[in-house]
Amino acid sequence: MENLRIALTITLSILLLLVLLRRFRDRVVRHDLPVAGHAELIGLQVAYHPARLLVRVRMPQARSMSWTLLDQAHHELHRWPDLPLQAGDHAVELALDARADGIYHLQMASESQRTIRRFRLAQG
Repeated sequence: MENLRIALTITLSILLLLVLLRRFRDRVVRHDLPVAGHAELIGLQVAYHPARLLVRVRMPQARSMSWTLLDQAHHELHRWPDLPLQAGDHAVELALDARADGIYHLQMASESQRTIRRFRLAQG
């Protein structure tokens, strides 16, 4: 009877450990890793003379992306025409009209995702 108790204790401990590891792995995958089908915004730079945004995007599959300039309160200031992108890495250049210096947000969106990045415009 003592051997059965030891075997059950060890088995239950191992089972509990496996359940906890599986839950931890699922949580990390769900919260920390990007979704496989979503576009990834790799980089965002502000270039000057003339003012423009240089955006690097990695597309897992072909899709049309829309680009929107937002102010600090996330109100739409400007919308560029939709841009169809093929699978792979792309460098996208978006012209900025005469804008005051400050903090803005760039929104990249498709039918299944929306990504927003903050940037600072300092021309002076």
